[in-house]
Amino acid sequence: MIVPKIHRRTFPSGFSAEIVLRPGFEQQFFGIMVDFGASDPQALAGSAHFLEHKLFAKKTGDISHRFEALGADTNAFTASNETMFYATGIGHAPKIIDLLFELVGEPYFTDSNVAKEAPIIAQELAMYQDDPQWWVGDSLKQQLFGQGLAAMDALGTKRTIMQITPASLKQVYEENYLAGKLHFIAVGDFSANQVKTIFRQVHKLSDQYFAPKPGSYDHTQTTGQLGDERVPYPTRSNCLGLAGILPNFKKVLGSLDLAQILVEIMLESKLSVMSPWFEEVSQAGLLDNDLQISVDYSRQGSYFTILGLSSQPETVIHKIKEVLAEPLMGEFDQQFFALQKKNWLARTARGYNDLSFLAIELAEASLDGENPYDLMEKLSQLSFADYVTFVQDLTHDWQIGSAYLVKSKGVK
Repeated sequence: MIVPKIHRRTFPSGFSAEIVLRPGFEQQFFGIMVDFGASDPQALAGSAHFLEHKLFAKKTGDISHRFEALGADTNAFTASNETMFYATGIGHAPKIIDLLFELVGEPYFTDSNVAKEAPIIAQELAMYQDDPQWWVGDSLKQQLFGQGLAAMDALGTKRTIMQITPASLKQVYEENYLAGKLHFIAVGDFSANQVKTIFRQVHKLSDQYFAPKPGSYDHTQTTGQLGDERVPYPTRSNCLGLAGILPNFKKVLGSLDLAQILVEIMLESKLSVMSPWFEEVSQAGLLDNDLQISVDYSRQGSYFTILGLSSQPETVIHKIKEVLAEPLMGEFDQQFFALQKKNWLARTARGYNDLSFLAIELAEASLDGENPYDLMEKLSQLSFADYVTFVQDLTHDWQIGSAYLVKSKGVK
């Protein structure tokens, strides 16, 4: 894979920026990532997500329309430890960058626009809660993180959503949207002169909009009580799930992302549709479809989740725990690792031809102090023996909990 040339700057205010050169691409990507997300300290759960929505509101109306007038698309997302605002377009780079900084750097919170947004977000939350899988996931998050913010939906709760005010949003904004917590990224086919011009523009705008202060967080990890929970639900449902805390999750060969990938490969080798285990439980009629597997790390803790459907959830949960306890040593495990390593490298290489995917990956890596291209090199050189050793270390003393839905009258 050809590694693109990347220019980086950190300005005296603490604001950082990078420009990634992708010759031959007509489209351009511009984004600002904030080192603050839904699980980070905030008085009212859901404030980070609510804030993301309301920053699009300006005195002149929704700023998205001004991006559209330039033929550009704009969007945003809120994750556990970051919020990102971005725009893509062809041409008009200086105007798009100006608008992006205005979007993130010029809040406009009023009683009217906050009151109008609250029921919209509450309805969005209600829509998610109509999915029985949400209730399994909610139970697992509470088992993982107790009463911490990481245990809650990124949108918050109906109660906290309705308690958010212009004053509370302003406080969250002023505490977190600081120069030292912000990172700008541009990806596209830029000339040397354009690179210099963009950095000058970004330096000026960052000084104009953002206070030159660093940010810090309470990195205390919150934990709940893992067990086997039956979750009351008003109708019959086959949803089940398992989750596990990874207490030894750490940088493998200097990369949290690599640790995440190795645990994902391990879980897939044991539970995916390609595994002998899956063939066995499918033939026994125990699973309705394939399992959804994910591994995540955050400031609040590292964990995995497994979600599925079965008419015999207790049996499936027991069998999953059994197979997870088995060591990696067979011929299938070796072949699966080799195949998944090739698949991951190929899939990532293809993904890096998508400017939005590449930009978000690089921006997240910059906040984590990582380099995704180094990650690919490390993974490509990793042997099966090293993989087994690292997985044993990562999963040592892990704790696993489960949840499944049971029909219960009177539950709404």
